[in-house]
Amino acid sequence: MDTHEFVEKFQENMKKAEKNKRRGKGSPEAKLATKQHGTNK
Repeated sequence: MDTHEFVEKFQENMKKAEKNKRRGKGSPEAKLATKQHGTNK
């Protein structure tokens, strides 16, 4: 997985997170899972 791919995926996740926040569905578990996934790469 190259850097460009990673950045695109990251931005995608940010957009999803924004949508979730507006919906009021931002759960701590989801945030933690995203963080873990990000540090794995």
